[in-house]
Amino acid sequence: MDLGLKDAAVLVTGGSSGIGRATAIAYGREGARVAITYNSQKDAAEAVASEVEEAGGTSYVVQLDLGAPETIAAAVASTVEHWGGLDAVVANAVTWGTLGYDDRPERIEDSRVEWWTEIIRANLEGNYHLVQQVAPALRASEHGRLVLISTDLAERGMRGSWAYGAAKAGLHGLAASLQHDLGADGVLVNVVLPGITLENGAHRVIPKQALDRIAAGFTARHLPDASELADAILFLTSPRTKAIQGQLLHVTGGSLIPA
Repeated sequence: MDLGLKDAAVLVTGGSSGIGRATAIAYGREGARVAITYNSQKDAAEAVASEVEEAGGTSYVVQLDLGAPETIAAAVASTVEHWGGLDAVVANAVTWGTLGYDDRPERIEDSRVEWWTEIIRANLEGNYHLVQQVAPALRASEHGRLVLISTDLAERGMRGSWAYGAAKAGLHGLAASLQHDLGADGVLVNVVLPGITLENGAHRVIPKQALDRIAAGFTARHLPDASELADAILFLTSPRTKAIQGQLLHVTGGSLIPA
């Protein structure tokens, strides 16, 4: 299916790995012009840019730190100047905070305000700044599209993840209002919620045997790969999509089967 993305000017934040990488390469296969942002892993972003080119697209690499609004403004301005505009933006970049996974307190009273503030400011306020910066270019596009990447943790939760879950849930409210604002100029705004996501059928932490058991506990009996997230994102940002607006799309393997 031709998605109509050939020569489209696209910005994928956090494009150096995971869902961002898969999405950037998928745009490349469609012949799009793809800008990839990175925070600290420039080499990884440049490697993805090469994969985008090999897939048939055109690439551009630019630095962006969600916690530093000035870098967001600079990255967007550079991308818009480089491509001459923007047709689609995928807000995929994420900040996990300075605490390691096993170092996070599980009780709210054991948290510190600076941990909360760091994650909220990057993942929620950072994307607010991003949307502010890309809005004029998206309004000027004939088919402006914006996808915010959230997480199923925003709905199902997990011990110790209050800050991250709250920040991502905030994107849902942001999109609900943006659909009225940007929608007035023809821009479609939607949110994609990944769950456990694989890369080439594997997970960086969970072993294969455990993954099979987990997958069997979902109604799809299948855990999505990053490439499947990319497929959903591309469809939502393509001219083929004309009436999907303000929606939360779950790409998680369905619902958990009751025990």
